[in-house]
Formats: sequence, C-alpha cells, structure tokens
Amino acid sequence: MAAVCFCLIGGASLFFAQQIKKENEQALRANAELLAVNLADRIGETINANLHALENFADNWRGNAPEDERQYIAQAAPLQSRFEALQAVNWISPNYIIKYVAPIKGNVSAMGADLKRHPVAGPVLDMAFDQRQTQITPTLELLQGGRGFAAYVPVITPEGEIIGMVNGVFRIRTMLATILGSDYLADYTIRVRENASVLFEMQGNGNDPNLTRSSRVNAAGHKWDIDVTPAPVTAGINANTPRMVSITGLVLAVVFSGLLFFYANRRETRAPHKLQHIRGRENISDLALTINRSDGHLLAMSSETASFFDLREEDYGFIRLYNLAPEFQSDGTSSQRAQDKLLSAITQGETEVRREWVIRSAEGVHVVCDLLMTPSDKNSDQIDVLLHHNPAANAAVNRLRYLATHDPLTGLPNRALFDDRLNQAVAHAKRYGKLLSVLTVDIDNFRAVNDRYGSDVGDETLRSISGRLRATVREKDTCSRLSGDTFAIIATDLSEAEGAALVAERIVEAISHPIPISGEEIRLHVSVGVALYPNDARAPSQLLANADAAMYRAQKSAESSYCFFVETMNNVMHARLSLEAQLRRAADEKRFALEYQPRFRLSDHTLTGFEALLRWHDDSGLRHLPNDFIAVADRTGLLAPLGRWIISSVCQQISQWRTDGYQPVPVALNLSGRQFIQADIIKNIHEETEQHDIQPGLIEIEVSEEVAMRDPEHSLAQFYRFAEAGISLTLDQFGATQSSLRYLKRFPVQRIKLSQTLFDVELDEQPENSVLGPATRLCKSLNRRVVAVGVETEEQLAMLGTAECDEIQGFIFSPPVANTATVKFLKRQIIPDPS
Repeated sequence: MAAVCFCLIGGASLFFAQQIKKENEQALRANAELLAVNLADRIGETINANLHALENFADNWRGNAPEDERQYIAQAAPLQSRFEALQAVNWISPNYIIKYVAPIKGNVSAMGADLKRHPVAGPVLDMAFDQRQTQITPTLELLQGGRGFAAYVPVITPEGEIIGMVNGVFRIRTMLATILGSDYLADYTIRVRENASVLFEMQGNGNDPNLTRSSRVNAAGHKWDIDVTPAPVTAGINANTPRMVSITGLVLAVVFSGLLFFYANRRETRAPHKLQHIRGRENISDLALTINRSDGHLLAMSSETASFFDLREEDYGFIRLYNLAPEFQSDGTSSQRAQDKLLSAITQGETEVRREWVIRSAEGVHVVCDLLMTPSDKNSDQIDVLLHHNPAANAAVNRLRYLATHDPLTGLPNRALFDDRLNQAVAHAKRYGKLLSVLTVDIDNFRAVNDRYGSDVGDETLRSISGRLRATVREKDTCSRLSGDTFAIIATDLSEAEGAALVAERIVEAISHPIPISGEEIRLHVSVGVALYPNDARAPSQLLANADAAMYRAQKSAESSYCFFVETMNNVMHARLSLEAQLRRAADEKRFALEYQPRFRLSDHTLTGFEALLRWHDDSGLRHLPNDFIAVADRTGLLAPLGRWIISSVCQQISQWRTDGYQPVPVALNLSGRQFIQADIIKNIHEETEQHDIQPGLIEIEVSEEVAMRDPEHSLAQFYRFAEAGISLTLDQFGATQSSLRYLKRFPVQRIKLSQTLFDVELDEQPENSVLGPATRLCKSLNRRVVAVGVETEEQLAMLGTAECDEIQGFIFSPPVANTATVKFLKRQIIPDPS
C-alpha cells in the first residue's frame, strides 16, 4: 500500500511539476520575445542616432572643406567622445583619398589610402557620390580590428558641389555593448547576427534553443537578427500534503545535489562576454597573453599587457599576435609570417619556442622582447605567450635590426627588405585588383665618378642620389638600394600605367640636375626599366627580372632614358607624356587661341551670335582642334585655368566690339562635364562680365545632352543656378543620346542644338523617314529655339528649312574665323555715336 501511495504521490508530483514547467516555459518564451523586440528597437535607434550625429558633423563643412589636420581633429574629437562606437571619423577628398583621420592613434595606416578600387568601399563611395546621400558598407573587418561598418556622408556646398566625404567607421561590438551591458541582462544569452555571421554574443545562463525568440532590425540598410535565450527558472510548487512536500523536497535535493556535484567538478571556463585577465610574472616588464593556436587570435591577457597595448574587451577575438607588432621583425621578415612560423612549430609538437620579438606599444614605441611560447595546460587549442622586456638591450638590438634591413650608406631598405615588401605589395594588389609597378634605376656613368674623384666622393654622390629618389616617390612607396649604383622602386595602388611613366619621368628629371660635390658639379645619366603587375608578370621575382630587362634596353636606347617591359607600352606612354609636356608649355607661352564661328537665323540669314572654339598650336606650329587635346588637358589639371582664360578672352572680345562701335552679340562657350559642375564657374563669369561691364546674358553656356543626363537632377539644379545668374543656356547635341522628356521640359535652356545625325543625308538615305521633323517640332513645342550645327551642304539646308529649324551654324555659311575677322559679320549693326 505504501508503495502504491508513494507511486501515486510521485506521479501526481511529476504531473504537477510538468504542468508548472510547461507554463513556466511559455512565460519565459513570451518574456524573451518581448525582450528581443525591445532590443531590436533600441539597436535601431542607437544606429540611427550615430548616423544622424555623423551627418550633422558633415554639415559643419558645407561652407568649406577643412583647411588642415588640426582643425579637422579639433572638430571631430567632441563627436567621438559622445559616441564610443565611432572608431574613426575620416575626411575623404573628391578623388577618393583619405586625407584626414581622427583620432590619429590607431588609424595612421589609413591616411593617404586610395579607396577608388577598394572592393567594398569603392562601390559604396560611387553610390554616395552618384546619389548624393549617405551610404553604408556591408559588415566588414575593420583595419583597427573587430567587425563593423563604414558610413559615407557626402559634403555638399550650397552651390551643389561635392567637396568631400565624411567617413565614419563604427565598431559593432562597442555599439552593442552599450545596449546589452546592463546588469538585468546578465542571465540572458543574447546573440546578434547578420544571416549566419555572428556580430555580437553575450553568453548568459540561457542555453535551451526551445526558449529562444528572435526579432529583426533594419540596421543601416542591413538585416540583423537578435536572438534572446532566457535562463531556465524553476517555478515554485505548492504542496498540498506533507508527503508531496517530502517527495518534492527529496527530488529537488537530488537534483540540486547533482547540479552542485556537476559544477564543482567541471572545468572552469571563461564566459565570452567577461573580460578575463591572466596574471603575469612578478617582473612588471613581463607581458602575458593567451592566443588561439590556429591563427594567433588574442584570447586573454594580463592587466599590465592590456594597459601596455591599450586594449579593451571588444578587441578580444579580433586582434592577432602580429597586430601587436610593427610591420617587420628584427630579422627583416614580416610580423605575420614570423607569427605563422611560431604557431606551426607549436602545432608540430614543440613544447617551447623562443625568439626575439618586436612589439609596438600604445604610444607607437617599438620594444624588443624575449618571446616564450608554450602550449596552454588548460586548453589544447590555446597557446600561452610571455614577452620579457629588457630595456637595456633595446638600443643595441634596434640598431642591429635596422642594419639587417637597411643599406648602411644611404639608409634605404636593402635587398632583403625590398623582396619582402614586394611580396606583400603583390599579395595586396592581387587581393584588391590593384595595379603596381616595379622600377629599376641604374646610374649609367657612375664608375667614372669613382675613378675620377675617389670612393669618398662616390659615396657622397650615392647619398645625394638616394635623397633625390626618395623625394620622387610617395610615402607609401618603397625606394631601395639593391647594390652598388642600382636602385629599385615599388609604386603601389596605381590607377593606370601612366602613373608608372610619371614616376620614371620624375626620376630621370631629378637625377639629371647637376650634383654639387666638393666644389664641382657632377652630371649623371640614369636608365630606368618599368614592369607592371599583373600586365607583365604575376610572380614578384619575375616582375623584378622584367624591370631589369627593360632597364638594359633603356641603356641601349638613344631616344629615351626609360623603357617599359612591353615595347608597345613605351610608344603609348611617350606619346602621352610628350603631348602633356607640349600642352604645359603652350599654357605658359600662351599658344592657345580662340576662333569664332557665326550663327545665323535661317529665315533671313541675320547674325544671332558666335560660338567660341579653342585651338592649340603645337611646337611645330600645327593647329589642333579640341578633340586632339581636351581630354589630356582635363586629366592634367590644365582645363580649369584654360576655362578661366577662355571666359576672360570672350568678355574682352565682346567689350572690344562695343568699343569699336558694333552691337555685341552673344558668344557660346562649350563646357565639359567637369567644368559644368565646378562651383566657381558662375562666379568667374560674373567677375569677368562685371570687370568688362557687359551683360551676363551675352555669355551662352552650352552643355551636351550626354553630360546633362548623367545626373539629371543635379544638372537641373546647376542649370537653374546659371539661369538665376542671368547666363544664357543651350542644350547641345540633342538626339545623340536618349533624353527624358520630363527633364527636357524642366531644363531652363533657351536653345537646343540638334545632333548632326538627325539631318545628315548620307546617313539617312530616305529623308521622308527622318526623325528631324518630329524632333524639331518637339523642341519648338517647348518654346525653345532650334539650332542646327555642322551644316555643310545644300541638301542639309533644304531639309532643315522644311523642318522649320530656327538657326543655322556651319561651313555652308562660314567656318570658324579669327577674332579680327568677326567684324565683317557685325558691320550692319553699327551703333550711333552717342556724342
């Protein structure tokens, strides 16, 4: 009977306990769901607040771009003090170069970086420029360590010009820690993930997946899932009889005894969301760390080590051992490669590995240590690392390290360091699809210097050469002395092959200047060989060999001091650089000229205006049209000063017509895409027209349909700025591309110039099927004057007359003429002398 009663009471206890457990789990799931939704809202609000603060910061620079680094950092510092997750606030120039970084500490490596071809940042920057609004990158590994995302905010002036970009780098772990670090969440297991990638995890006591509830947040355009797992809580059971209380007590006693036994005997493990410090040796200069055996990720460290490197909890799991070291170790090898060798030795069974290891403190000081690496006795997947710092030995060791990687005479990197940096540069170029160049430089007649002046003068000459070579390359490039009078340069992150040619040109020019030595001037000649990755070779050693081969060919060439490895590249580069040099000389010597082609009304052939056309006379006196040189002028920065000269010359010509007693007529100026968006173009026109006392309406700005439709909304805004300034507008080359009628109606232009393809009889053999008539009627229906340009034959003139075109410009009436020949078209418009 007692046994039956025991079973009945036990069964009843089990039944009630299961019911209570079921209700308890339902309550826990509801609580987890409510918490997940609440956290998703808070995360979304936090991200939006951070982005809003970044956009407000960008608005500070709408008037002018920051003038210097100190000014920029002073403005950025308060922002970063308020938003801890904001790892960096960078200023990016319109050509995608990181110009300023804040803070400087920890972000030095980003300064000067070219983001144009960065696989992640480049496309996002393109979108930010094109759409003129904030854009966010996908989640990525930050240069500073850890996971995060970058935001790009265009800085747009009141005139509509993008003068730069503010780049905010947000560390996800820091951002989420401010939300999830509350004490009341300590018992919950909380995971934030983007698809299958875990962005943040806080491990509490909750581990039952059946209790997990999720919510989704739109985090800056990306979908993040917040998973919440509550800790299991045993619900209280109210016993109705002493026997039930006894049984329940017995069951609970057994359960709790088992739990206590389990916790007492299990291996102590580290909770992922708690910062763990490990104790170092008594010597305070000993730095203790624990790293992952597979890849060197930091897992734990002593408090002294954390202070020495200025590391925080969120750095754990993202910083590797080699990240705490400078780029190269004392033997010239890269820190990453040295770390991998150490890990490999432990993996292969070594119980103790020692070597000299160079680390970098939070202040950027390089410190030489004795490294001891041993397998952890607590976890087979971990390695304990001890760094013993011997201050007295650092000076001598640093000197030895420098001598091992640098040429003692010139101070340039030696062959060992050059080879290592070339390997790194090729790996970087391969990963990011970059173009790089290797240039070898040989001093052709250097032996004669040693023979005539002796080795001391020869050494002094080599030091002078090395200084000039260093001055020709960027700070991120490598200039090395390989041997004797042979040097080599690694030029990285090139946008095109022409960049390597420009480096070669600078080298030849720098060395060609006389070198003053011992009261005399030594003149040297250099031969430069150029090889490109990946065009000429993909292996670093082959790349250097090809540059050597090109250099030997340059030595035998009587025409040039530098050669590319591929002969066809030589021809292209020399032609381009020759054209650039001639254009620069032409600008200095004022060998540009303007010609004026008249425009007539078709009905009575009355003059309605001129179009100013730029001409260039090269060194041989040959006359060139804009199509021959305008792209090169744009690329070399000559187009802006040329544009100002054209505006000034046209205003002067209009003023001269008036002085000579003629009625001035409008003059049209063609603008390139770059000139059209320049913020100061309208200001320049106003200044010149005021100076010459002429109406702005006498200047007509012509913009091609193709340029206007690249970004029609931006073009519309720019058109209205011209119109508000009283400057006349013409849409050129209509019909060459596809225009939107919606924008064509809104563009405030007075004239529309037809593309020649609309009335070229040779291209349109059946005039009755031509679209000329409908195109003309469309333009006239919008109350725009229709102009045909490039009219050369009577057949074309007849077609345009039938289509009721308003104005004509072309060789059938007059070719472009010099400014002195324009008066013959103006003689019928003499103004009576007011006196």
